[in-house]
Parts: sequence; C-alpha cells; structure tokens
Amino acid sequence: MEGKDLTKGNLLKNMAVLLIPLVLTTLLNSIYNIIDGIWIGNLIGEDGVSAITNCYPLTILVTAIANGIAIATSILVSQYYGAKENEKIKAIVGVSYLSTIIISIITILIMIITSNAWFKILNTPSEILNITKQYLTIYLIGFVFNFLLTVIMEELRAIGNSKVPLVFVGISTAVNIVLDPILIKLGLGVAGAAIATVIAMMVGTIVGIIYVNKNSTLLKIDFKYLKLNKEYINQLLKIGIPVVIEEWIISAVILLEVNVSNATGVVGSASYGVVSKLEQVIMVIGGSFKTMESVTVGQFIGNGSIKEAKDAMKQGLKLALIPTVLIILIVFVFPRQFCKIFVSSEEVIQTSIMYLSVVGMAHILLPTRQLLHGFIVGTGHTKFALVSAIIASIVEVITIVALREIGVNNLIALGIGILLWVLVKIISNTIYYFSNRWQKEVVNMKEGNV
Repeated sequence: MEGKDLTKGNLLKNMAVLLIPLVLTTLLNSIYNIIDGIWIGNLIGEDGVSAITNCYPLTILVTAIANGIAIATSILVSQYYGAKENEKIKAIVGVSYLSTIIISIITILIMIITSNAWFKILNTPSEILNITKQYLTIYLIGFVFNFLLTVIMEELRAIGNSKVPLVFVGISTAVNIVLDPILIKLGLGVAGAAIATVIAMMVGTIVGIIYVNKNSTLLKIDFKYLKLNKEYINQLLKIGIPVVIEEWIISAVILLEVNVSNATGVVGSASYGVVSKLEQVIMVIGGSFKTMESVTVGQFIGNGSIKEAKDAMKQGLKLALIPTVLIILIVFVFPRQFCKIFVSSEEVIQTSIMYLSVVGMAHILLPTRQLLHGFIVGTGHTKFALVSAIIASIVEVITIVALREIGVNNLIALGIGILLWVLVKIISNTIYYFSNRWQKEVVNMKEGNV
C-alpha cells in the first residue's frame, strides 16, 4: 500500500518520524503570518501590525471550514487505511475534493460581502479600517487555493506521509519570503504582503495537485470518484460539522479578545497582535502533535487496536516535552527578544511583555492540550471536542467580562481568561480519555457507521 502503516513496528519511532516533518511543515506554514508581521511591522509600523491582527479572527472563521473538511477526510482516510479499504479511500477523497471547491468559493464570497459588518463587531480602529479591509479581501481570494491544498496535505498525512506536504509548504513559503518585501517596497504596503501570500498559496496548491495526480493512486483527482456521494457526504458532515462549529466558537472568542485589545487603542491592539504571533506558532506546533496523534489513533482504530491507540497517547506525551521546554524559555527567559522581532516601539514592547507574563502559562500548556485533542479527534468523536470547547469558551468569556467589570487591565483579563480556557480543555479531555467511554463509541462506530 501507499504511505506508512503506523501500526507496524516501534510506535514511538513511527510517531516521531511522522511528527518531525509535521512540525517543520507547520512551522513553515506559520512563517506566512510571521513574515507578514515582521515586514509590515518594520516597513509600515504598528498600524500595519494592528491591521493584520484585526484580520486574524476572520481568517480563522474561513480556515475553520477548510479544517472541518480536511480533518473529517483525514480521520476517515486514516481509519480506512488501517482497515485496508482502498476503494472507500478513493470515494471519500473524491467527495472531499468536489466539496472543497464548492464550499470554499461560497464561503469566500460571503466573507468579502460581509467584511464591513465583521470589522464593526471587532471595533476595528477607524484609522486602519481601509488597509485592514484591503488585506482581508486579497487574502481571501487566495485562500480558495489554500482550501484545496489543506485537504490534499491532510489526506497524505492520513496515510502516514508527512514528508511530501513539507515540500509543498516549503515551496509556498519560499515564494512568500521572496515576494513580501519586494511588493511592500514597491509601494503596495499591506496589500503587497497579501498579494505575496496569495501567489504563494496558488503555487503550493498547483504543486500539490501535480504530485497526487502523478504519484498516488489513492489520492489523485479521479473524475470517476469526483461526485457528491450521499453516503460519504454524511460521514464527512458527521465528523466535520462539529470541527467547524468548534473552531467558529473559538473564532468568536478571539473576536472578543481582539475587541477588548482594540479598546485599549492601537498600542494595546498591536501588543495583543505581537503576543498572538507566538500563540500562532505554538498553535501550529501543537497542531502537528494533534495531527500526529489523530492519524496514529485513526489507523489503530481502523484495524481495531484500541489498546495500542491508548499507548499512542502515552508516547505522544513524551514527544510533547520538547516544545514545552522551548516555550518556557521564550516566555520566561527571552520575552523581550521575541517582541523586538516584530516591533521597535518601546511602549508596545513593554505592554507585550506584560501581557505575555500572564498569558504565557496558557502557551506552555498548549502542546499537551493539542495532543489530547488529537486523540479525541482520531477516534472520530468530534462532538465531544465541540462540547468541551463550548464549556471552555463560556468560562473564558465570563472571566474576561467579570475581570473588566472590577477594573482589571484589559490585557491581564484576556490572559487570565485564555489560561482558564486551556485548563478547562485539558481537564475535560483528560477525564474523557480515562472514562473509556470513547472505546464503546468506537466499537459502535465500527459496527454501524464506518
């Protein structure tokens, strides 16, 4: 078979081999935002950083839909791969490609049309409204391509191939690195950074399509399977909709966070944006652990090895120690050096360090939180992940509102609220893991739903 069967051989080694390219891929992917932040922060200033910060929660709304399709496809492909069901893999892949193209176009159009309403909700400062809308519109046009590339990469990872997606992202990142400063310095400003990202997305997607069509019989775009099969659409929706709703809820909370940071002015917004760059990097690293865990667990579930699926969680925790230590160093040892990468304003740097001192504990716990999330997702039970996200989000919102009411600094209130969100997710997912309830649901799923 194509790919790598993770259920054979040394589990820790298999997971590490899968993880390393995942981490490199997600780090490169995050460089999109980091490069934009560095160039815009240094060539345009805090207005540019604030503009990107205000676009961030809206891009998450769009990314949530792409992730919903991609994660649902990945779970099903990994489980069918473990069960050696090649025809079902081809069928679900065909449905995912067609669904992605249709849904991405509709989603992008809706977001562009309603962008003014979103910026009003965000309380975006009037002095940056025009450049913020400009950046978002251009970025969204390119995201149609990224939609499809996200699905292709998740399918490759689902069959144990995490090296090739690294190449796709590496090519895209290289294009972005070269074009970003050129287009900004040509006088295009924030729009230039957005155009560079769009071109990079297009190039990466084209390379991805060419690769799967030439090298994969399971994942290539085959018109025989390129149809809206009701059975597989239902499977995608059952797993994918909770993922989308969960990420939308998280996006809504981030909308609140940006709104609160904007209430402190451009300095507060820029400071939140600087620290958010660290969070974005940690999230994508944590996302690598989530993908590693969900793919490994998915393959074990596919061949009925529930005990080994539990072992995958234990091995994942060993690997999670490495990023946790690195994050501790940034938060407690090198916070100033990190903040100075993005801005030169001493006021923004000082405010960013203050905020990071509070929210830093949440960042340290993120790899473990993502690993637990990946386990739950790998079993196919995205509804529980949704429920835990709802509870965590309610706790965060209540905390932020309550602390602001008693006069606590806005950024400190945000930091405490975000920390509680992470703690609630870790506690709830840990309880679910040890409850063994998921084992019964996996058995029922295997007998009747997959």
